[in-house]
Amino acid sequence: HYFIQSNLSMMDELSSEGLTGHYLGGGRVSCSTLVKDDLFLVVKSNLLVYSTRNAALLHVQCLGTSQVTGLSVNPLNSQQLLVTSKDGYLTVWDMTDWTQMRSDKMGSSVSDLLVSKSTQQFFLVTKQTVKSQEVTTIKKVDLSTLAPISDILIIRKPCSNFQISPCGGFILFTRDTRVRVINTCTCATFTRYTHDIELSAATLHCKDDVAAVADAEGKICILGNWNVKGNEEVTVHHWHANRVSGMAFAPRSQVLFSGGLESVLVKWLDGQPQFLPRIGGGIQGVLCPESGDTVVLVTDDSVVHIVSLNTWSVKFKLCNVLRRGDDECPRTAASRELSRDSSHVLMTSSPGHIQVYDVEERKHIADLDITNQNKCTGHEKNKKLVYIDVTHFKVSEDGEWMATVERRDDGYLTPESRLKFWSRVPEEDTTKFTMVTCIEPPHNKVVTSLTLGHTSHPTAVTTSTDHSAKVWMCTEEEGGSWTLEQTLKHRNGPGFASVLSADGSVVAVAYKGATVIYSTSDWEIKAEIPQNIGRVDQMFLTGYYLLSSAKDLISVWDLTSLSLCWEVSANVSYILSLPDKTFLAFVSRKSVTDAFLFGLKTAAPLAVHKFVCPGAVSGACVVEGGRVVVVNSEQELYQLSVDPPPPLAITPREHVDTATIFTELLKLQISPSTERIEVKSHNPSASKATAILDTSSHILPPVSSICAHVLSDLLPSKTPS
Repeated sequence: HYFIQSNLSMMDELSSEGLTGHYLGGGRVSCSTLVKDDLFLVVKSNLLVYSTRNAALLHVQCLGTSQVTGLSVNPLNSQQLLVTSKDGYLTVWDMTDWTQMRSDKMGSSVSDLLVSKSTQQFFLVTKQTVKSQEVTTIKKVDLSTLAPISDILIIRKPCSNFQISPCGGFILFTRDTRVRVINTCTCATFTRYTHDIELSAATLHCKDDVAAVADAEGKICILGNWNVKGNEEVTVHHWHANRVSGMAFAPRSQVLFSGGLESVLVKWLDGQPQFLPRIGGGIQGVLCPESGDTVVLVTDDSVVHIVSLNTWSVKFKLCNVLRRGDDECPRTAASRELSRDSSHVLMTSSPGHIQVYDVEERKHIADLDITNQNKCTGHEKNKKLVYIDVTHFKVSEDGEWMATVERRDDGYLTPESRLKFWSRVPEEDTTKFTMVTCIEPPHNKVVTSLTLGHTSHPTAVTTSTDHSAKVWMCTEEEGGSWTLEQTLKHRNGPGFASVLSADGSVVAVAYKGATVIYSTSDWEIKAEIPQNIGRVDQMFLTGYYLLSSAKDLISVWDLTSLSLCWEVSANVSYILSLPDKTFLAFVSRKSVTDAFLFGLKTAAPLAVHKFVCPGAVSGACVVEGGRVVVVNSEQELYQLSVDPPPPLAITPREHVDTATIFTELLKLQISPSTERIEVKSHNPSASKATAILDTSSHILPPVSSICAHVLSDLLPSKTPS
């Protein structure tokens, strides 16, 4: 009864209007910044606020755009967040209640946001293409009205790595091999330094006039007094072998931190490097909080590492969905599908790994090492190293078994291929599997599909371009090994897809130009269905119907009469069979995906949902509660529903006026000038100094900014008493 009710509710949900894909996680970190000791990250269109002290998620806010290019706190109002986007808009958010205050068009495309907190100067860098030439413009903006005042510089060549000095009087940027500096008052520009190859990164010290630039070959150049024309003071450090993509100075010293493709954090102290290796993915951003005791690293797999400088180790690791790199080997294409396990979904992560994502909690909970291999970074000038990668994987309906196919093919050596069967570890931790059988190789050529189900025993079917399909079966013993049960061949050549019926009575194998139905009792051919297409990508058996999908065709066959019920031509990226004898077809349309809900007896869709997610859907599954979860080509997870899932963090980030805090802590009373306060004559600020010393240090500003007399009373006297 519960199963029927859940299917009916899911059917109603998928048929209702307003169904769309709600973002769950994944994607690339497009922008990051620090506000005191809080880390602001933009992933897709979501702003995530973390505390660097305890890694707590403080707030999640949808910014309404997935093209954020800059974040900064308004120097005139610390409770306002300035956000720039690639579509040319400047948006102001009130961080007390996270409401959008205003949004103004600033140009064709805003690429950088430059704010000087000390002098409260604000600049925008906009880019546009004029006659196939990129034109960069630096605009000065009035912070009070957020209106552009003037264009201080127009550059007709590609520029990057814009940085503003602490005083706001100078802006540094790189253009090819040159470091250029502009005076924001006089609009005069000059070349501070000329390098021999292209520059890839730049950073400035928050207090001192020290800059650092890095090139594509790993050299780092330290520029002293970088805003002085004609100064030739340059110090060169070189350890990185690849492009340096992230650098930052420590706020209280001139210690420099750098990182790049090697996944190693380098600490430069007096020209000597100190290393923290094996960070994970390649480092693409380095940030130093004001506290000075941690360093924040953003890696290309969308993971944030908070490194403690006291222990020189990773203190916290913030991860939502591990993102795969873009350097895959075309001969070893990793699986992009989803597989479900209760409320968890499984998908590939880094080469040779499968990650487990909790849909209910919306977080990454485990990373399963399938291939047990070390990872090296290689070099940008050469091809990336070819790893053993997971090309197919499936989890059984009861979650007790997992089957994986791994392969490595670099085009030179003999390809490696393995079929592995994993049994769930009988412990409370449901994300652990142990390997029970490894078959090397399962086929002589490339494995094209993997199916995991149940006949009389747990059963798996693999197809290959070696003109065969193989049936693997588990022995009767608990946790027993898997052996080859049957080899199926057909005159039509290579096999591309297979499916087991729910009751385990038949198995269907799609060969080139034909689909063959086998009985699992004697493995005899029961039926053959000719196909007009050469290759079938997906197949499902639902009752007496066979559903098949190719790149541009959906077909439904009646197995009782071996006749074609209907077929539809569409640009199908993925189909998902549902328990209520319906299925979802995801059709790619330009840069978005539409979802069509079909029944088995008619070609007319039961429901059509436009723009359920961006990109092409590469995998989908139904998790606990009848929720449909999909993953797109950008490795982003979406949940199809009418109502959005509950927010990750519901506690708003607290903002209290600084003056109010100090007044309450110090218990200072504002008195008329005629009223006299009785204090000891030898130390007029003793009571206030005591209150200050009893207050938490991370809340108070420098003592000199509260009371000048307090500082003089605390310091020893220069004259002998």
